[in-house]
Amino acid sequence: MTVHSQANQRGFTLIELLIVMGILSGFLLMLVQLVDGGLRMFRDGETSQVLADRASRGQRVITSLLSQMRGSTTARDREQVLDRLVVQMLPIGLPPAAERGATRTQVLRAAVRLPADRELQIVDTLLVGQVLAEDPGMAPEMVAEEVAKRRVTEPLRGVGNMIMWSARQEGEDDALVELRAGWFLPGQGFPSGPDQCSDPVKAVVPGGGDLPGMLLREITTPILKDLLHVEFAFWSQRTTSWGDESGPLHAMTSRGSSDAQDLTKPLAIWDSARGGWLVGTFSGGEFAFDLGPMSEDDGSDDIHPHAVMVRCVVAQPSDATPEGLLSGFLGSDDQTLRLYDGTTFPGSRDGGFVKIGGEWLRYGEVDGDRLMGLRRGQRGTKATAHDAGSQVHVGRTIEFVVPILHAKDDWNG
Repeated sequence: MTVHSQANQRGFTLIELLIVMGILSGFLLMLVQLVDGGLRMFRDGETSQVLADRASRGQRVITSLLSQMRGSTTARDREQVLDRLVVQMLPIGLPPAAERGATRTQVLRAAVRLPADRELQIVDTLLVGQVLAEDPGMAPEMVAEEVAKRRVTEPLRGVGNMIMWSARQEGEDDALVELRAGWFLPGQGFPSGPDQCSDPVKAVVPGGGDLPGMLLREITTPILKDLLHVEFAFWSQRTTSWGDESGPLHAMTSRGSSDAQDLTKPLAIWDSARGGWLVGTFSGGEFAFDLGPMSEDDGSDDIHPHAVMVRCVVAQPSDATPEGLLSGFLGSDDQTLRLYDGTTFPGSRDGGFVKIGGEWLRYGEVDGDRLMGLRRGQRGTKATAHDAGSQVHVGRTIEFVVPILHAKDDWNG
């Protein structure tokens, strides 16, 4: 009985304890990995949903604005051009003096149909300015009453002008841009200096003395934020295809002018009046269909695009895990970049686009942690050096086409 009792009371050996601890540790490790994988999938799902929502909203907003552009299919019944479309490629931020090779962005100005609520808002702003100019000390409630009285005598015309452009978004990440827009009544001017008033539509080059960049920023508001890129491509009377994913922006900046482009591809710049505005890089590009100053007020030879293709790249949320990080310094001429961890890089393994700071880069393939075959300064940006630890953005790209119902060609001459 004594021997049997002692055998029953014998504990685990050290080896048995180690085996049990090893099994438990394995189970705990599997549990941690399972939870971590689940959390990662949840975060990735949330990020993907945010990107999808941003892309969807961007398409809705831009489509709505471009669909409001107006124009005459003949213009033979008008003595002057009232529905001009001008798109220029200008240095981002519209500085008074841009550095050589500066990143360029499109500035779009167009005649549009104004919704009633937007026109009323513009009219009210103008009326408030008139009332306060007459009596600067008037009480706010009296101002509101006087504006209401005068609003009755102001007819709504339903037409106006719009300016739309992208600018760097405030914050620490230079890769982010915002799309800004402003709306004005025909002939509406804004103070741009002592005894000087500027009409945003009549200024030849936005960012110049007639329409300073600071003024343009004041009279426009952000309509889309947290973007990496916005680009417009215009289908002309000679266009036969939308081209490749490099886009007309890169084709124009790399070759110099629209004349150097293949006109079977879409254009990055436009002047429907063909009136001698777009004649060189300093004025926003060289428009291949330009006829010179004599055509500016002749609406019979105006041309309008058949459609606009929009390429928009939205950024992931700022609190999401970075899509990539540079593991080392990247010079402005380097053709290969190395990531900290290429296994989590979300870009295509067979090539694509990434953005670091203000520069777009195109890569040929992913080889482990390396992005090979870099082409620098894509999409109108300037090739620059980047420090280790810089974020490598991929974002989500959407492309969509907005048809222009008032498209107009001119084959005369």
